[in-house]
Amino acid sequence: MKSTLSTSYQAILKLALPISAGTFTQFLVVLTDNFFLSKVSDSALNGAGNAGILYITLAMVGQGLSSCGQILIARRVGEGRSERALVLLRTGLIGMLVIGLCLVAVVQSGLYLGFAEVFRDGATGDVFNEFMAVRKWGFLPGFAMLMMYAYFMGTARSQVLMVTMIAVGLVNIVGDALLIDGVWSMGAQGAALASFIAECIGALVLFTAVVRSNGPSFWEKTFLNQEEIWHWVKLALPLVLQLTLTLGTWSMFFFLVEQVGMLELKVSHVARNYFMLAFTVSQGVSQTTRTFVSTMIGEERGADLPQVLKRLFTVNIIGIVLLSHGLFFYPEWLAAPFFDDALGLEAASKTLPVIFLAMLIYSGSSVMLSAIQGSGHTRTALAIEVSAILIYSVCAFSLTLWWPQPVWRIWWVEFSYFSSMGAGCAWFLLRNDWRSKQI
Repeated sequence: MKSTLSTSYQAILKLALPISAGTFTQFLVVLTDNFFLSKVSDSALNGAGNAGILYITLAMVGQGLSSCGQILIARRVGEGRSERALVLLRTGLIGMLVIGLCLVAVVQSGLYLGFAEVFRDGATGDVFNEFMAVRKWGFLPGFAMLMMYAYFMGTARSQVLMVTMIAVGLVNIVGDALLIDGVWSMGAQGAALASFIAECIGALVLFTAVVRSNGPSFWEKTFLNQEEIWHWVKLALPLVLQLTLTLGTWSMFFFLVEQVGMLELKVSHVARNYFMLAFTVSQGVSQTTRTFVSTMIGEERGADLPQVLKRLFTVNIIGIVLLSHGLFFYPEWLAAPFFDDALGLEAASKTLPVIFLAMLIYSGSSVMLSAIQGSGHTRTALAIEVSAILIYSVCAFSLTLWWPQPVWRIWWVEFSYFSSMGAGCAWFLLRNDWRSKQI
């Protein structure tokens, strides 16, 4: 007899909090990276910042495949076929490492062909090259981590993820202190190397947890067959495209801001830091939403999903307000460590409240989008995302290249993105039977 997943607030928090705590650690890592790099030079902060965003964009290939793996694992658990979770994990680990190697080759080719020449500021382009030359190797341990992350989330065991992310964060922070402007003073390359070492440690911690929790069964040579792999790829492809387009568009945004001015770019990277602060809550709730929706559909409990989504939204918005209210009420204090000049501090202080208000909209749209993904309607999620991206892109070009605006007005583009995405998600969820799709 298969057990059913509890949908109480306690059960939601038990799954979401460890993920959010781990993501919060990653926020501290990014904040530390940028703090040390800002002390080196503005070019170091801007070049490494843009390189980091591009790296995350490419990493969405692995994120999309692993997120779909999480959905499939949760569905099999809900169907009472938990033994298939380990088969999915084994197959996914091999596939992720192959994809990681391909992305290393793609990045190296881009560096060789002179991608950094797109920067208006030559010093920023040089830092971009230095950072990516090291950072590209992070795809290998990073993608392995994503797949093991999906396994533990799909089986509703998130505690180990918090431990892993804390370990990754601590190693990265210590590495930043030693390698950026400390004992070895490697600048942007030091930040990239610290991240790579931290990801290797994280992959080792997760791998140890997987082996310990499964024993000899982990080493069995049972994998998905060709038909099952192709089914996974077809289901994941819209999600991969969706995530890549989303982060790719965000990368484009920062390259557009660089064309407006270096001050605007620096302010935007500081704003990105605090954007991630609010994102830590939404990330945990989004992952939890996909697991709950997929598992409950597998348990044939689709009728209970509307109430669960309301609870997830409540947790999301309360968490965002608690964690990031300072962006609205005391933004100048949060921005002060990154700026020595009054002009930059003023610009950042006007930008951070915009981030807070945008994340309030995202608190609802992210839960709805994750519900659509968790139900298996990944093509629909892609269509909604593409529509929102088109609106966002028009607004971004308008406020940077066509009619350049102060940086706090440029960040208004986030309202257009989250609002249009939320409207599309609400339309689909209210007008379609999405709670019975088989995957």
